[in-house]
Amino acid sequence: MRLPDTFAIDGAATPERLAQAAAILAQCTGAVLLEPCLYLRPSALEIRCEVLDTASAAHRCEEEYKVLVENAARALGRSKLGALLPDRPLRWAVVEEHGDGMVEAWNDRIREVLP
Repeated sequence: MRLPDTFAIDGAATPERLAQAAAILAQCTGAVLLEPCLYLRPSALEIRCEVLDTASAAHRCEEEYKVLVENAARALGRSKLGALLPDRPLRWAVVEEHGDGMVEAWNDRIREVLP
């Protein structure tokens, strides 16, 4: 599922599209989809990184969500876009597609409050 008003790029993006995606994130003018399943939503304080869980019908435990995020973080770090990200903290979440939109299933702030 692609959200409206989302600028999509992939591993084969041209330097021009990468620069445009980086500008969108730096200026907080929209969301960027790093295909196939990582949404980047910027704010002045952080970039929210939402991993789309394509197996949302499956029940996942905390560790499985962490693995999804770790894999997405590695992929972002290896991507050409990763080197162009604005200098802001990354906040991670896992989202699932439901009939009426996206629902958050897990986020990294949960770890901050749980022992």
